[in-house]
Amino acid sequence: MMGLFSSKPKPATPINRDAVRNLLKLGMAETDAADRDIDSPEFDAAKVKFERALRAAAPADQTAAYEALKRHGY
Repeated sequence: MMGLFSSKPKPATPINRDAVRNLLKLGMAETDAADRDIDSPEFDAAKVKFERALRAAAPADQTAAYEALKRHGY
């Protein structure tokens, strides 16, 4: 990606594959728990875990995880 007024390309933001993989796993678990019963304590626990992992993740990791979840229909 090129900067607005520079001729040197800017390095792409690195993505932590392990963090993205963890976010995918937690996001799928949250969605699956919601599909079973949205009022269950399992859903509440899965949602808390997913949101906690999202807050701890870098913005590039969050974006990559959301794109992958959307691509896979979650």
